[in-house]
Amino acid sequence: MSQKIKSILMVVLMAILTLLLIYGQQYWQLDLVDLNLTTKVTTEYNKLVFYKGITFLGKTLYLVVLGFLLASETKLRYLRVAKLWLITVVTSITLQVVVLYLNDSFSGSDLYNSLLPLLRNTYPLASGVMLGLCLLKKAQEYFLKLSWRQILVVTIILTGSPTIFGQDPLAMWSGTGLTFGLVMFLVGALIAKKQVDIQPWLALALGLISGGVYLLLNYWMPYISRDIHGDYSTAGRFLNNGALPAVLFAFFVGLALLPYFRGIRRRWRLTFANFAYLGLLLATNNVVLPIVKNYFDKKYPNTDVLIKAKAVFTQCLGQMGWLILGTIILALLAYLPLNTYLIRKSYGYDLVDVLRSTRSWCQSNKRYLYGLIGAIILAYSSFIFVSPNFKITLNMGPTYSAWQYVFLARPMMIWLNALIIIALWCLLFGITNRYWVSTLGVAISMLVLFVTENIKVGIRNEPILPSEIVMLKAIGELLHMADTILLVGGALGLSLGIGLIVYLEKKYPQSKLKWYSRLVLIAVACLFFSPSFFLNHNKGKMHIVSTSLGNDPTFYNQLLVAQQNGPLLQFLNNVDTQVMVKPAGYSKAKMAAIAKKYNLKADLINQTRKNDWHNQSVIFSLSESFANPNRVPGVELANNPIKRIDNLMAKNTSGLMLSSGYGGGTANIEYMTLTGLTVANFSATLPTPYTQLVPFQKQAWSFNQLFAKSTAIHPYQGVFYSRPTTYKKFGFERFYHLGSKYKITVKEKIDRSPYLDDNTAFANTLKVLKERGNGQFINLVSMQNHFPYDKDFYDGTEKYTANGSAIVDENTANMVSDFATGLSYTDKAVANFIKEIDKIQRPVTIVFYGDHLPGIYNGNDMKKDGVVLHETDYFIYSNKYARKHGAKTKMVKATGLVAPNDFPAMVAEQTNSKVNGYLALLTEVKADLPAMSTDPKMNATNNYNTMVSFVTKKGKILKLEQLTPKQQKLYHDYQLVQYDMTAGKQYLLKNHDFSK
Repeated sequence: MSQKIKSILMVVLMAILTLLLIYGQQYWQLDLVDLNLTTKVTTEYNKLVFYKGITFLGKTLYLVVLGFLLASETKLRYLRVAKLWLITVVTSITLQVVVLYLNDSFSGSDLYNSLLPLLRNTYPLASGVMLGLCLLKKAQEYFLKLSWRQILVVTIILTGSPTIFGQDPLAMWSGTGLTFGLVMFLVGALIAKKQVDIQPWLALALGLISGGVYLLLNYWMPYISRDIHGDYSTAGRFLNNGALPAVLFAFFVGLALLPYFRGIRRRWRLTFANFAYLGLLLATNNVVLPIVKNYFDKKYPNTDVLIKAKAVFTQCLGQMGWLILGTIILALLAYLPLNTYLIRKSYGYDLVDVLRSTRSWCQSNKRYLYGLIGAIILAYSSFIFVSPNFKITLNMGPTYSAWQYVFLARPMMIWLNALIIIALWCLLFGITNRYWVSTLGVAISMLVLFVTENIKVGIRNEPILPSEIVMLKAIGELLHMADTILLVGGALGLSLGIGLIVYLEKKYPQSKLKWYSRLVLIAVACLFFSPSFFLNHNKGKMHIVSTSLGNDPTFYNQLLVAQQNGPLLQFLNNVDTQVMVKPAGYSKAKMAAIAKKYNLKADLINQTRKNDWHNQSVIFSLSESFANPNRVPGVELANNPIKRIDNLMAKNTSGLMLSSGYGGGTANIEYMTLTGLTVANFSATLPTPYTQLVPFQKQAWSFNQLFAKSTAIHPYQGVFYSRPTTYKKFGFERFYHLGSKYKITVKEKIDRSPYLDDNTAFANTLKVLKERGNGQFINLVSMQNHFPYDKDFYDGTEKYTANGSAIVDENTANMVSDFATGLSYTDKAVANFIKEIDKIQRPVTIVFYGDHLPGIYNGNDMKKDGVVLHETDYFIYSNKYARKHGAKTKMVKATGLVAPNDFPAMVAEQTNSKVNGYLALLTEVKADLPAMSTDPKMNATNNYNTMVSFVTKKGKILKLEQLTPKQQKLYHDYQLVQYDMTAGKQYLLKNHDFSK
């Protein structure tokens, strides 16, 4: 028989067997037909059993053919195993990608299965083939000495136990186990090498008889089961490809047919083997089956069995096309110079040679292996740096040791963070082409970053976020906040690190890469980091993969997720920012309708309002961390530090403001007061609007735009949270801060505090107020009561000694006392400022409020006291002149508990000023909706990513669905307006009556 004819016949044989294999695996596992007997045996059942038996006979023979095709790879068996393993991994991942795009699903467990197919026994039959290749030489040496009768007996002994005795001591798993694949593969390999001493016709006859017995046995088994057991519990005992008659069929048919194909050239044998192996992987892969099943369930819900069978057959033909494409790709890869090199290098290798070669490779690449180990250690340690006291407390759950939890419960996250470090190394090495610069540079940078993370976690209860990169502009001021010993130690360590790099580069220079290798490293690094820009696209492919791997960003609790995901991965999670999810019904027409609706409401409100903004002077005074400690559960002060302010609050519009932060988040509270927008409506990926949103908006509405003149004052460095850029976008003409064009003229400090005090803040405010006249807005952000509180800034703290159940230790007591002392100075400064503005003969109104509580109340449970720990004090005061000209002294309605975004509407009502459509909306929101916030039971400062919470005046937290239909409609209008102003087309900002 000529080579051409042999090749053609082999193509036909492989096509038939592969179709039977794929068809059998998919059709029967899709549960398109019911083979479970309950009442009686039907003709349809017998037909289905017959069809299933034929497909199973093909599957068993398939393994024998695969062994036959690879039998001559004895000298290259380990190289062939490596290639098959690589084919397995690539095919598995490719199928997962297909599933990802077809079904929007991805499984981390399946990825492990793909990367570790042997260890996780993902493909038992394929693993049997690879194991058979490894044992090929020894197996041939032993079994070739035996006669075919002896080989047959061994085969029956190894595979026949489940059929004969109903036991499976060798884990054949009904023809699906690794050992079954191994045995049948070796049978095929022996047929290729051992002379067959039985006549082909006799072998074929025995094979067909065995196949017939197999089919008849499956036909009779339901009746035998009923007669013996009284039911059909063992009806399908032999309906699998591991049954002994099926094994004998494959054995004898292989003996009869395969010897005719011995002369096929190696290139074609390997091509057929690749095709067969790919078919085996496709047929036994469980990732694709759910998609195919879902497809057939939808398309053929109540369809005849024959129609379903034809549809599956058609689909299998399509899959055959993909197998052919994969085989062609593998054939082309065989022509690569690398393949020729590997064949020459590994020819004749035994296990000892493989081990020796592996050891040699490790020796020559040890610098990279050490780097890999170092990356893993750095990645693991990064979790520890963001875990205070080396503990991790899960949401509503127990506390674990960070060391154990990360290692045992989050191994995938360790690997992902290690890959981030490796990608950084690839990028730096590709650019510099210097090993020590890249390796130690990345290591030192990581250690500096992790120490910085640890400091920030200790201060602010959150990791470093991308939005804070802009804080590098304020590096000098940040360094002033750090401990001197830490700075000295850091500088010394950095100097030693740089010195070590220089020394190693000179003393132990490493080989450099060629230019194309460097380009590959840079490209790989860029490719690795590029998905960061798509991680948070809901239902996006990268989002699906990321979450399937265990990466749950949970932006409302940045610290916990940094502890679970690692600070590096969580940093990348925050790169992809979505401003806000588009509310239902958003359109140009809808926004025009909303504008018309609230412009009419504004006209109605303005019928009773007589003042205009150009005649008013309004001050928003954000007082850093201002909140009376006496309101904190379990805290009692020896004296009240804010008795003057309490007196003002009793006589004027006042109450409690619901903050969205605890221990921090000043800029976000400030944003809400100026814009009337709540951060709770923003996307989970937008924790800081000042740095992530405002600088990039075409237009940004702010309350100050209603005035002819506006000024911002912050008696500290101004670069934090991009305030210069943000204020400019908001339309502030002047920004007074340290080092600015507009100077902070009065500068006073208290005792040992490094911050300018509130007297300074109000003195500079009073100066601007007098200089700029009527029709001006001032946004004042104080600094006096900023952390830290454990530095003994003030004298006389004993006057405000703290006691109570929430004071867990002396350090907490001292911090509370120190903080309360600072509040007492604020109390005096506010009282003096009120006296001063009462002297001014034009209308002046101040909204005074605390932004958040200080993060010092360690004895309180946020889950229990969360609302109280997010309530700060506020009051609105109009001076005597303003009250004589229509301003109110004390607003009565809905002032008990308010949100920061309520202040624009409240000050409009307080001053009796006319409103536009937007302020009319805010007026209704303030009057008819509970205070809006993020979840008050969370304690992170950037917890602006939970669903919006509505808090009643009694402190009860409501969900959206608990609001009345009227309230829900109003809230939806508010959502639409916020989306339009920040993430939408900004139709409303073009409507003069609504926004001007």
